Amino acid sequence: MAHQGLGVSFVPSDDADRRGWASFGGTPKGRNEFWSIREIARQNPQDWFLLELRASESGILDAEELNAARKQLTPDQYAQEFECDFSAALAGAYFGREMVVAEREGRITGVALDDAIPVHTAWDIGYRDDTAIWFYQVVRDEIHVIDYHASSGQTIEYYTKLVSEKPYRYGQHWLPHDARAKTLASGGKSVIEQLAEGLDFKRLTIVPNLEVQDGIQAARKVLGQTWFDEAKCYEGLEALRQYQREYDEEKKAFREKPRHDWTSHPADAFRMLAVAWQHEAPAKPKPDAPRFIGVGPQNTATLDDLWKLTPQQSRRI
Repeated sequence: MAHQGLGVSFVPSDDADRRGWASFGGTPKGRNEFWSIREIARQNPQDWFLLELRASESGILDAEELNAARKQLTPDQYAQEFECDFSAALAGAYFGREMVVAEREGRITGVALDDAIPVHTAWDIGYRDDTAIWFYQVVRDEIHVIDYHASSGQTIEYYTKLVSEKPYRYGQHWLPHDARAKTLASGGKSVIEQLAEGLDFKRLTIVPNLEVQDGIQAARKVLGQTWFDEAKCYEGLEALRQYQREYDEEKKAFREKPRHDWTSHPADAFRMLAVAWQHEAPAKPKPDAPRFIGVGPQNTATLDDLWKLTPQQSRRI
């Protein structure tokens, strides 16, 4: 049954001297490598043959069987397995549902820079692994993510130069709590001290240290009011869509611990953004509690009752 929602692509082989061909088939599991191949086929119909068999259109399965499948699967699982839906949230994805909602609400689009508002950055810093940076502006109660960068194996000087050369007027650079740690490899300097050699030290701020799960909850909440520039944040958006919990093969269940892969650093950097925003967002004033005027022993007297009890003075003109 699961294979009725099948996406299949055929393409001539690059091995032109043998004039061979290759086929790719599978079920959507988010915007992964299979999705990338499907996009190439969709955008190049002169070279590729693309066939997508959606259960709602193909007629291969009757309505009774499809209804039975809907009862056994979650809406996202059904959309993937039977409707070739690459945008459905992945099982175990931390931000899958929030990203689907953001896309459906049109909040993944073009986001213009507002020159009147400072640009903040949120970092997750690695050396062997990726360093990820989100660039964003706060516009009233909205977060506008205008840019993103990730790369690996680069020096601190590389990142300070990259950030400095962008045409942004910066506010704060939000760094993870371990940016304070001093390492022998860096001559006893911390990351924040190294960054201060290329960036304004007064704008370097350490994010409050929260547990990972607390940071994930903060990110989920913030995603509901975040707009992303689709073009500049493409890789970061894919990371947020695919950031998942570890899967326990023996128990056949997801653990609470995040899986460490290429999505980890972009997601961790977005956690920094979320925690920083919640830390800096001004608290909304609480409305004054309503005050009541009580009249009479049981608070039952009305203004008419008071008027009757009040001596009336006659006024002659």
